Amino acid sequence: MPVATLEFVQLEQKLRKAKKVHLDILAPELGKAYVVAICREGCPNCEEQKPKLDKLATKIAEKHGDTVVFTRVHVKYAQDSKEEYARAKDVFRHYFYPTNLILVRSRDKGAFELYRNAGPEMIELEKNIESAVETAVMLAKED
Repeated sequence: MPVATLEFVQLEQKLRKAKKVHLDILAPELGKAYVVAICREGCPNCEEQKPKLDKLATKIAEKHGDTVVFTRVHVKYAQDSKEEYARAKDVFRHYFYPTNLILVRSRDKGAFELYRNAGPEMIELEKNIESAVETAVMLAKED
């Protein structure tokens, strides 16, 4: 399964329309793990991570099918226009790019973060995805 790209402004539009928090928009279904890569335009580390994350997404899809959903949130940035960049930091409460999140959803509390790291090694991210899949499946079975 490829990594879907979501422009940050599109996420903002969804947030305003649905009147939900970003976690509920990015992790809408029980029983799935959601891997979110927050990336900034012109970020060398984001560009370096992109092919590695794409490769990991393919590998994970072969093992888990659509149980794991990958999304890259693209934040625009320019030296003379940092408004979107600042708004993204407010929404995600992050500092570094790329920042990777793994989200799951519970019946009673909605979506929540299981993992957060700035520019992790793919082996670490993969290990945490495996753990998140187990958690997501368990949460889906709970009443």
